[in-house]
Amino acid sequence: MSQDLQLYQARLDIAQTECDRLWQILSEDERSRADRFKREYLKRNFIAARGNLREILASRLGCEPRAIQFGYSDRGKPYIQNFNGLHFNLSHSHDLAIYALCSDDEIGIDLEFINSQCDVDSIAERYFLPSEQKVIRNLGDRDKYLAFYQAWTLKEAYGKATGEGIANILDQVDVTPLLERHMGDTLQIQNWNLKLIASELHIDLNYSAALCFASSE
Repeated sequence: MSQDLQLYQARLDIAQTECDRLWQILSEDERSRADRFKREYLKRNFIAARGNLREILASRLGCEPRAIQFGYSDRGKPYIQNFNGLHFNLSHSHDLAIYALCSDDEIGIDLEFINSQCDVDSIAERYFLPSEQKVIRNLGDRDKYLAFYQAWTLKEAYGKATGEGIANILDQVDVTPLLERHMGDTLQIQNWNLKLIASELHIDLNYSAALCFASSE
């Protein structure tokens, strides 16, 4: 990985006093989006995810968190409008958020909570490549769910880094090698590197996380 690449994580199940503090640094657009959530915990999680993002970026940029202005690509990927030279991506699931920052190139990161009630066989059969389906199908229950979410997060991270979006690459990007290798190995696809992450952030075993970053070769 690029030495310039930085990874962060943050809990979203924060106290009300912290939620109120982070609310103060959000933009009007972010506050409006937060207010659309019907469930209070979802509103809290959004405030925590975006507030922490602003503080992480501000620390890197040397500015006030509220000064950062975000724009969005056609596929909804956020970027910084009023500062140059810093790429970022974030993902959150349940009560956890992860963030990736890099000044060199675009980056993608994804996090998913492992839902043991999900019909992973049917979803894999519908959306994944035959080789990926075979790996998932041949595993026991716990490993099967883990492999499915590993494949999903890898594809999501790739779609976010490249800007293509996951819907366009589900059955085109083959992540089978990473489902069969040790955690921490890297797979190069065209000009991008893909890897599963866990030890880098000490992520809870109930989650799967993946990172996609530009290849230096």
